Amino acid sequence: MDDEDDIGETLAPSIETPLDLAFERARNDPEETAGFYDALFAATVFLPIDRAFDDDGNESESAASAIEPIFYEVEDAATILIFDTEERLATWTDQPIDYVGLTGRQLFEMFSGEQQVALNIGVAPSSVVIPAEMVTWLHERASEAGDSDEVAAGSALEVTAPPALDTEIVARIAARIAGLRREVNEAVFFSLGIDAAQDEAERRVVLGVAASQEGLRDAAAVAEALAETARGAFDGSRPVEVALLSATSPLMEKARKVGLNLPVVQVGSIH
Repeated sequence: MDDEDDIGETLAPSIETPLDLAFERARNDPEETAGFYDALFAATVFLPIDRAFDDDGNESESAASAIEPIFYEVEDAATILIFDTEERLATWTDQPIDYVGLTGRQLFEMFSGEQQVALNIGVAPSSVVIPAEMVTWLHERASEAGDSDEVAAGSALEVTAPPALDTEIVARIAARIAGLRREVNEAVFFSLGIDAAQDEAERRVVLGVAASQEGLRDAAAVAEALAETARGAFDGSRPVEVALLSATSPLMEKARKVGLNLPVVQVGSIH
Protein backbone atom coordinates (compact mmCIF):
# COMPACT_ATOMS: atom_id res chain seq x y z
CA MET A 1 0.00 0.00 0.00
CA ASP A 2 1.17 3.53 -0.66
CA ASP A 3 0.48 5.24 2.64
CA GLU A 4 -0.02 4.49 6.30
CA ASP A 5 -3.67 5.64 6.25
CA ASP A 6 -4.55 2.93 3.73
CA ILE A 7 -2.72 0.36 5.84
CA GLY A 8 -4.64 1.35 8.93
CA GLU A 9 -7.96 1.03 7.16
CA THR A 10 -7.28 -2.59 6.13
CA LEU A 11 -5.99 -3.81 9.48
CA ALA A 12 -7.87 -6.95 10.50
CA PRO A 13 -9.02 -6.64 14.14
CA SER A 14 -9.54 -10.31 14.92
CA ILE A 15 -7.33 -13.36 15.24
CA GLU A 16 -8.03 -15.64 12.27
CA THR A 17 -4.96 -17.84 11.67
CA PRO A 18 -2.42 -19.85 13.68
CA LEU A 19 0.17 -17.12 13.08
CA ASP A 20 -2.19 -14.48 14.46
CA LEU A 21 -2.54 -16.44 17.67
CA ALA A 22 1.17 -17.26 17.95
CA PHE A 23 2.04 -13.60 17.42
CA GLU A 24 -0.46 -12.48 20.05
CA ARG A 25 0.99 -14.94 22.55
CA ALA A 26 4.53 -13.73 21.84
CA ARG A 27 3.46 -10.10 22.13
CA ASN A 28 2.03 -10.74 25.58
CA ASP A 29 4.83 -13.04 26.75
CA PRO A 30 8.38 -12.71 25.31
CA GLU A 31 9.07 -16.32 26.29
CA GLU A 32 6.60 -17.32 23.56
CA THR A 33 8.68 -15.67 20.82
CA ALA A 34 10.33 -18.97 19.84
CA GLY A 35 6.86 -20.48 19.49
CA PHE A 36 5.90 -17.73 17.06
CA TYR A 37 8.90 -18.46 14.85
CA ASP A 38 8.13 -22.19 15.02
CA ALA A 39 4.62 -21.43 13.79
CA LEU A 40 6.04 -19.22 11.03
CA PHE A 41 8.36 -22.03 9.89
CA ALA A 42 5.41 -24.47 9.76
CA ALA A 43 3.00 -22.11 7.97
CA THR A 44 2.54 -21.74 4.23
CA VAL A 45 3.34 -18.15 3.24
CA PHE A 46 2.77 -16.30 -0.02
CA LEU A 47 5.54 -14.11 -1.44
CA PRO A 48 5.04 -11.53 -4.24
CA ILE A 49 7.64 -12.13 -6.95
CA ASP A 50 8.96 -10.19 -9.93
CA ARG A 51 10.30 -13.03 -12.08
CA ALA A 52 10.90 -16.77 -12.06
CA PHE A 53 13.75 -18.68 -13.73
CA ASP A 54 14.46 -22.19 -14.92
CA ASP A 55 17.60 -24.21 -14.17
CA ASP A 56 19.47 -22.56 -17.08
CA GLY A 57 18.77 -19.06 -15.80
CA ASN A 58 16.14 -18.29 -18.43
CA GLU A 59 13.03 -16.40 -17.36
CA SER A 60 10.24 -18.97 -17.07
CA GLU A 61 7.13 -19.59 -15.01
CA SER A 62 6.26 -23.00 -16.40
CA ALA A 63 9.63 -24.53 -15.44
CA ALA A 64 10.60 -22.30 -12.53
CA SER A 65 13.24 -23.43 -10.05
CA ALA A 66 14.37 -20.01 -8.79
CA ILE A 67 12.54 -16.80 -7.99
CA GLU A 68 13.26 -13.09 -7.80
CA PRO A 69 11.13 -11.45 -5.11
CA ILE A 70 9.80 -7.92 -5.29
CA PHE A 71 11.56 -5.68 -2.78
CA TYR A 72 9.62 -2.91 -1.08
CA GLU A 73 10.74 0.02 1.07
CA VAL A 74 9.47 -0.42 4.62
CA GLU A 75 10.92 1.74 7.41
CA ASP A 76 13.60 2.92 4.93
CA ALA A 77 14.93 -0.59 4.32
CA ALA A 78 14.64 -3.15 1.52
CA THR A 79 11.92 -5.57 2.55
CA ILE A 80 10.41 -8.85 1.35
CA LEU A 81 6.67 -9.07 1.99
CA ILE A 82 4.97 -12.33 2.94
CA PHE A 83 1.36 -13.17 3.82
CA ASP A 84 -0.02 -16.25 5.54
CA THR A 85 -3.16 -16.44 3.37
CA GLU A 86 -3.88 -15.64 -0.26
CA GLU A 87 -6.80 -13.49 0.91
CA ARG A 88 -4.47 -11.25 2.87
CA LEU A 89 -2.16 -10.89 -0.12
CA ALA A 90 -5.18 -9.92 -2.22
CA THR A 91 -6.30 -7.42 0.44
CA TRP A 92 -2.87 -5.80 0.44
CA THR A 93 -2.79 -5.16 -3.31
CA ASP A 94 -5.44 -4.13 -5.80
CA GLN A 95 -3.18 -4.92 -8.77
CA PRO A 96 -2.47 -8.24 -10.55
CA ILE A 97 0.64 -9.79 -9.07
CA ASP A 98 2.63 -13.00 -9.39
CA TYR A 99 3.44 -14.89 -6.21
CA VAL A 100 4.85 -18.11 -4.88
CA GLY A 101 3.61 -20.26 -2.01
CA LEU A 102 6.13 -22.02 0.20
CA THR A 103 6.67 -22.89 3.84
CA GLY A 104 8.19 -20.35 6.17
CA ARG A 105 11.17 -22.64 6.66
CA GLN A 106 11.80 -22.74 2.92
CA LEU A 107 11.53 -18.96 2.72
CA PHE A 108 14.15 -18.31 5.40
CA GLU A 109 16.41 -20.97 3.98
CA MET A 110 16.43 -18.98 0.72
CA PHE A 111 17.17 -15.54 2.20
CA SER A 112 20.19 -14.92 4.42
CA GLY A 113 19.46 -11.55 6.02
CA GLU A 114 20.51 -8.97 3.45
CA GLN A 115 16.96 -7.69 3.72
CA GLN A 116 14.21 -7.62 6.31
CA VAL A 117 10.94 -9.53 6.06
CA ALA A 118 7.49 -8.09 6.72
CA LEU A 119 4.66 -10.46 7.61
CA ASN A 120 1.04 -9.54 6.86
CA ILE A 121 2.00 -5.88 6.69
CA GLY A 122 -1.02 -3.75 7.48
CA VAL A 123 -3.65 -6.45 6.89
CA ALA A 124 -3.71 -8.59 10.05
CA PRO A 125 -3.10 -8.50 13.80
CA SER A 126 0.11 -10.46 13.13
CA SER A 127 1.53 -7.56 11.09
CA VAL A 128 5.23 -7.36 11.99
CA VAL A 129 8.58 -6.42 10.44
CA ILE A 130 11.33 -8.97 11.12
CA PRO A 131 14.68 -7.11 11.10
CA ALA A 132 17.60 -8.25 8.95
CA GLU A 133 19.65 -9.55 11.88
CA MET A 134 16.76 -11.78 12.96
CA VAL A 135 16.33 -12.96 9.36
CA THR A 136 20.01 -14.01 9.43
CA TRP A 137 19.39 -16.08 12.57
CA LEU A 138 16.27 -17.65 11.07
CA HIS A 139 18.21 -18.44 7.89
CA GLU A 140 20.84 -20.30 9.90
CA ARG A 141 18.18 -22.18 11.80
CA ALA A 142 16.29 -23.11 8.62
CA SER A 143 19.49 -24.27 6.92
CA GLU A 144 20.23 -26.59 9.83
CA ALA A 145 16.87 -28.27 9.26
CA GLY A 146 18.03 -29.63 5.91
CA ASP A 147 17.75 -28.91 2.23
CA SER A 148 14.44 -27.59 0.96
CA ASP A 149 12.63 -28.71 -2.16
CA GLU A 150 12.57 -26.61 -5.31
CA VAL A 151 9.94 -23.92 -5.21
CA ALA A 152 7.37 -23.62 -7.96
CA ALA A 153 6.40 -20.10 -8.93
CA GLY A 154 3.67 -18.55 -11.05
CA SER A 155 0.67 -16.33 -11.15
CA ALA A 156 -1.44 -18.87 -9.24
CA LEU A 157 -1.15 -22.20 -7.51
CA GLU A 158 -2.88 -25.19 -9.10
CA VAL A 159 -4.53 -27.55 -6.62
CA THR A 160 -5.13 -31.10 -7.85
CA ALA A 161 -5.85 -34.51 -6.43
CA PRO A 162 -2.89 -36.15 -4.68
CA PRO A 163 -1.03 -39.10 -6.21
CA ALA A 164 -2.29 -42.57 -5.39
CA LEU A 165 -1.35 -43.05 -1.75
CA ASP A 166 -0.57 -46.40 -0.18
CA THR A 167 -3.29 -47.55 2.20
CA GLU A 168 -0.76 -47.93 5.02
CA ILE A 169 0.38 -44.31 4.60
CA VAL A 170 -3.17 -43.02 4.84
CA ALA A 171 -3.92 -45.27 7.82
CA ARG A 172 -0.87 -44.10 9.79
CA ILE A 173 -1.63 -40.44 9.26
CA ALA A 174 -5.35 -40.92 9.96
CA ALA A 175 -4.43 -42.63 13.23
CA ARG A 176 -2.24 -39.67 14.20
CA ILE A 177 -5.04 -37.27 13.40
CA ALA A 178 -7.39 -39.34 15.57
CA GLY A 179 -5.02 -38.65 18.45
CA LEU A 180 -5.23 -34.94 17.65
CA ARG A 181 -8.99 -34.87 17.14
CA ARG A 182 -9.42 -32.02 19.64
CA GLU A 183 -6.80 -29.94 17.81
CA VAL A 184 -7.71 -30.73 14.18
CA ASN A 185 -11.03 -29.91 12.54
CA GLU A 186 -10.15 -30.97 9.02
CA ALA A 187 -7.30 -32.64 7.13
CA VAL A 188 -6.93 -33.21 3.41
CA PHE A 189 -4.15 -34.47 1.12
CA PHE A 190 -3.66 -32.63 -2.17
CA SER A 191 -1.02 -31.82 -4.76
CA LEU A 192 0.20 -28.29 -5.39
CA GLY A 193 1.77 -27.08 -8.63
CA ILE A 194 2.05 -24.09 -10.93
CA ASP A 195 -0.39 -25.20 -13.62
CA ALA A 196 -2.52 -28.10 -14.74
CA ALA A 197 0.08 -29.25 -17.28
CA GLN A 198 2.84 -29.73 -14.71
CA ASP A 199 3.97 -33.33 -14.34
CA GLU A 200 2.55 -35.01 -11.24
CA ALA A 201 5.99 -36.12 -10.09
CA GLU A 202 7.06 -32.46 -9.86
CA ARG A 203 4.11 -31.39 -7.74
CA ARG A 204 4.33 -30.89 -4.00
CA VAL A 205 2.29 -33.32 -1.87
CA VAL A 206 0.64 -31.33 0.92
CA LEU A 207 -1.35 -32.33 4.00
CA GLY A 208 -3.58 -29.32 4.56
CA VAL A 209 -4.85 -28.96 8.12
CA ALA A 210 -7.52 -26.67 9.54
CA ALA A 211 -6.95 -26.46 13.29
CA SER A 212 -9.59 -26.05 15.97
CA GLN A 213 -9.40 -23.19 18.48
CA GLU A 214 -7.62 -25.59 20.83
CA GLY A 215 -5.22 -26.55 18.08
CA LEU A 216 -4.48 -22.92 17.28
CA ARG A 217 -3.17 -22.45 20.80
CA ASP A 218 -0.34 -24.87 20.05
CA ALA A 219 -0.21 -24.72 16.27
CA ALA A 220 3.53 -25.33 15.94
CA ALA A 221 3.37 -28.55 17.99
CA VAL A 222 0.37 -29.81 16.00
CA ALA A 223 2.13 -29.13 12.69
CA GLU A 224 5.36 -30.79 13.82
CA ALA A 225 3.53 -33.87 15.16
CA LEU A 226 1.75 -34.38 11.83
CA ALA A 227 4.90 -33.62 9.82
CA GLU A 228 6.89 -36.19 11.77
CA THR A 229 4.22 -38.84 11.22
CA ALA A 230 3.94 -37.97 7.52
CA ARG A 231 7.71 -38.19 7.01
CA GLY A 232 7.75 -41.57 8.69
CA ALA A 233 4.76 -42.83 6.73
CA PHE A 234 6.22 -41.83 3.36
CA ASP A 235 9.66 -43.08 4.46
CA GLY A 236 11.48 -40.89 1.96
CA SER A 237 9.50 -42.17 -1.04
CA ARG A 238 8.27 -38.63 -1.72
CA PRO A 239 8.62 -35.24 0.00
CA VAL A 240 5.51 -34.22 1.91
CA GLU A 241 4.63 -30.95 3.61
CA VAL A 242 2.13 -30.03 6.31
CA ALA A 243 0.36 -26.68 5.81
CA LEU A 244 -1.77 -25.03 8.49
CA LEU A 245 -4.58 -23.36 6.57
CA SER A 246 -7.67 -21.39 7.43
CA ALA A 247 -10.80 -23.47 6.85
CA THR A 248 -12.19 -20.66 4.67
CA SER A 249 -9.03 -19.97 2.66
CA PRO A 250 -9.27 -20.40 -1.14
CA LEU A 251 -6.50 -22.99 -0.98
CA MET A 252 -8.39 -25.14 1.53
CA GLU A 253 -11.65 -24.74 -0.34
CA LYS A 254 -10.02 -25.98 -3.54
CA ALA A 255 -8.25 -28.79 -1.72
CA ARG A 256 -11.37 -30.25 -0.11
CA LYS A 257 -13.07 -30.43 -3.52
CA VAL A 258 -10.36 -32.45 -5.27
CA GLY A 259 -8.19 -33.85 -2.49
CA LEU A 260 -8.29 -36.88 -0.24
CA ASN A 261 -10.22 -35.87 2.85
CA LEU A 262 -9.07 -37.75 5.94
CA PRO A 263 -11.60 -38.69 8.64
CA VAL A 264 -11.51 -36.59 11.80
CA VAL A 265 -13.51 -38.06 14.65
CA GLN A 266 -15.08 -35.32 16.75
CA VAL A 267 -15.85 -36.04 20.37
CA GLY A 268 -18.07 -34.34 22.91
CA SER A 269 -19.86 -34.90 26.19
CA ILE A 270 -23.43 -34.79 27.44
CA HIS A 271 -24.12 -33.39 30.90
